[in-house]
Amino acid sequence: MNISPRLRAHVVTISPPWANSLTGKSGFLCDARLWMRPLLPVAILALSFWGFGYATLARAEGAASSAAAGQAALSLEDCQRILADGDEASRLKAVAALESMGEEAVPVLLAALDDSHDAVRARAIVAVGKLAPARADIAVPKLLELAQKDGAQVDELPNWILAFQTIGKFGASALPTLDEQWESASPEKKAVLCVAYSELGPAAAPAVPRLVELIEEDNLVNRRQAVGALMAIGPAAAPAVPVLRKALYHEDFHTQYWACRALGAIGEPALPAVPDLIDRLKNGAASVKRNAAAALGKIGPKIGPEAIQALTEAVDDVVQPVREQAVLALGRLGPEAAGSAREAIEKSHARRPIYPASAACWAIWRLGGPFEPLKNSLISDIRGGIYRDEATEILLTMGHDAEPVIQELEVLARSLAEKKLAPLEEEELANIQQTLAEVRAARQSGPQRP
Repeated sequence: MNISPRLRAHVVTISPPWANSLTGKSGFLCDARLWMRPLLPVAILALSFWGFGYATLARAEGAASSAAAGQAALSLEDCQRILADGDEASRLKAVAALESMGEEAVPVLLAALDDSHDAVRARAIVAVGKLAPARADIAVPKLLELAQKDGAQVDELPNWILAFQTIGKFGASALPTLDEQWESASPEKKAVLCVAYSELGPAAAPAVPRLVELIEEDNLVNRRQAVGALMAIGPAAAPAVPVLRKALYHEDFHTQYWACRALGAIGEPALPAVPDLIDRLKNGAASVKRNAAAALGKIGPKIGPEAIQALTEAVDDVVQPVREQAVLALGRLGPEAAGSAREAIEKSHARRPIYPASAACWAIWRLGGPFEPLKNSLISDIRGGIYRDEATEILLTMGHDAEPVIQELEVLARSLAEKKLAPLEEEELANIQQTLAEVRAARQSGPQRP
C-alpha cells in the first residue's frame, strides 16, 4: 500500500504504535500544519500509509540477489548450515537461495527471523513475503511475534514495519491466525492485531464486527486503531457506518476526525452519514472540519445539494486547511454535481489565496474552468517544494490530462541539468526529478483514482 505524500510530510515521530520494550511509548502522528506538537498516539497510519517498505529495502534485497548471482546453487541443507555458522554476507546469500526453493524453505526462513544480524532478519522477512501465502499457519504467528519485538532498522526501515507489511501479503490466508489470537488477546495485543488487519485491506472484511466492538470499548488508543483498520478495509467496512456516525460526536476530537477519514474511505456506502458529516463540517474543530470536507468529497456526487452547499460555504472558511479540503472535495464531485461551486472557489481564491494554489486551480478546472492556470500552478508548486507532495498527488489523479504538465517538467529538468546550478535551482531540480519518479512509479502500478 502506498504512503500518501501528504501524510508522509506530516509524520512527526515514527515508533511502534503501542507501548513496548523497544520504545516504552506509543508512536505519534499529527497534521503539522494544524498542530505543532505530537498529539495523536495511533497505530494504523504507521502501517496503512507506509507502503514504501518493500521499495525502501530494495537496495538490500538487490545486493543480496547480486551477491548470490554466479555462485554455485545451494541446497536446503547448505542454507541451514550457513545460517547456523556463516558470516553475514554468506547468510544473506543463503536467504536469497531459500527464496527460490518455494514452500519447503519457509520453516528455514522463519528460523532466520531470529538471526543475530539485522539485515539477515530483514531479508528473511522479504523472502517469506515473496513465498506467501505458503505456510501461513506458521509464518503469520512468527511474523506477529517479530513485529512486537524487532526494532532494528535496515536501510532506514524498521523490521517491525516490514513484518506487518509481509503479513499483508498473506491476504485472507492470515485471517485464521489473527482471528484465533483475537479471542484470547489482551487490549495491547488487540492493538497489534488491528495493525495486522489493516495490512490485509479488504481481505480483512470478516473482522469488521470485532473492530466495531473495539470502537465501542472505552479504550482510546484501540478505538483509533480499529477505526484505522476500517479505513484500510474500505467499502467492505460498510457495516461499521452506524458506529462511525456515533464516533463523529465522541468527546475526543481525534476520534471524530479519524471517523471522518474512515467514512471517506468507505465511500458511497457511507451515504447515511452525510447529515452527520455536514454537521461536523459546520460545527467541528478545525481538524474535524477539514476531514469532514474530505470525506464528503470521497463519498461522491450522491451526497446531495445540502452537502454541496455546506462545502461551498466552507471554501471561505477562516482556516486554510479547511478551505483546501472543501475545494478538493468539490473538485472530486465534478461539474454535474458541483458546477455551481466554481464561482465561489474563484472568488475565494482571488480574495484570499487557497494553498496550495494547484488545489484551487484543479478544482476550478474539474468544474469546467481553464487548464492553463492549473498547469502553471502545478509546475510552480512542484518546483517550489513546499507543496510538491500535494501538487504531485493532484497530478497523479489527472490521467492523460497530466501529459502537458509532465512534458514541461521533463523539459525543465533537462534544462536545469545542463547548467551550473545555484543552491535554489538544485532544490528545484531535485523536486522536479522526485515528482517525475513518482509519476513513473504510479504508471507502473496502475491507474490512479481522483
